[in-house]
Amino acid sequence: MKPMRPIRLLHIAETADRGGGETYLFVLADRLPRDRYVLSVFCPSEGLLPQRLRKIGIPVVPFEIPKLLSPAALVRLIRLFQQHRPDIVQSHGARTNFYATLAGRWARVPIIVCTIHNSLYDYPISSIRRSLYLLGERLTFALSDRIVCVADALAQDLTKRSGRDPRKIQVIRNGVDLEAFDPKTVDGSTVRREFGLEKDTPLIGIVGRMTPQKGHMDLLTALVQIKAAVPTVRVLIVGDGPLRAELVQFTRSRSLEDRCIFAGMREDIPTIMGALDVVALPSLSEGLPFILLEAMAMGKPVVATRVNGISEVVEDAVTALLVPPRAPTMLAEAIIALLINQELRSKLGAAARQLVERRFGLQRMIYEVERLYKELLYIAS
Repeated sequence: MKPMRPIRLLHIAETADRGGGETYLFVLADRLPRDRYVLSVFCPSEGLLPQRLRKIGIPVVPFEIPKLLSPAALVRLIRLFQQHRPDIVQSHGARTNFYATLAGRWARVPIIVCTIHNSLYDYPISSIRRSLYLLGERLTFALSDRIVCVADALAQDLTKRSGRDPRKIQVIRNGVDLEAFDPKTVDGSTVRREFGLEKDTPLIGIVGRMTPQKGHMDLLTALVQIKAAVPTVRVLIVGDGPLRAELVQFTRSRSLEDRCIFAGMREDIPTIMGALDVVALPSLSEGLPFILLEAMAMGKPVVATRVNGISEVVEDAVTALLVPPRAPTMLAEAIIALLINQELRSKLGAAARQLVERRFGLQRMIYEVERLYKELLYIAS
């Protein structure tokens, strides 16, 4: 029987940054009805995610996910589950999924949902570690009640690898807040003033964690060619990560430091988007990136790589321009084509906004997650 009290829901984050999994978790925490769910979040460290969660009144419990198997961490997680007694645990990320399913079954958590935001084959790890992750993933599949993938490509990849019943896998695509990311109400001029940019300065933006997967180096390599064609161009680089020092050094070695603005971590992503002329997404791998949906919701023209879930969202030359990954020359050509053609920028941006309004609104995502929770609670009863 469905409990009359609010459902105790516990999410486990793998990092405290602003990545796709963390954005997914935050929007759920912010939008799930408080009268139906009592939500807590286990988070590995201090950072942007726990700060944002506390601002909206969500309890955050410190729990570090080890990089390797740790019996001590597993025992601690079991005890935390026993203390919190959740009805549903939803985890995010390969290592977190592994720990959550093992500890959850031991602690007799009624429902365990694992979430996959990226393919394991795209993680920048050694082949030995990837093999261990794949072994853990098989165990995760066996012990969880449902595996949520944010893109069809991830679901197909998982089914092919696991050879298990695809009915245990459910695709719930990410969604974007169409009111927060509304080009009619968001003003990006404050961001331009903050960084001393004129209204007509051509501005490219890239938003994401500075890791090899996100393709920052390809964009900076392309910038040499872009600068030659559009000399006044600037690039706003939002985010942080382990490659920051290397990226800064690269801009210096190519005399690009005056073209690049390293803005660090930001919470005002709508106004950041409002300031941009073109959004670049040169990733080597993606699930279904929130940044793509947010840029499209803001009516911004996007140049993205043809990988994973990106190809499920946009159509080349209709709602974005698509290029192959690891192709800085083609990336540069696509960005230049947009910077010099206002009509093309407007056309792609308008079509992109219409697409997310039809298919990628946040309310649809919340509805599908709630429907999943209700289905699993019914089965468990």
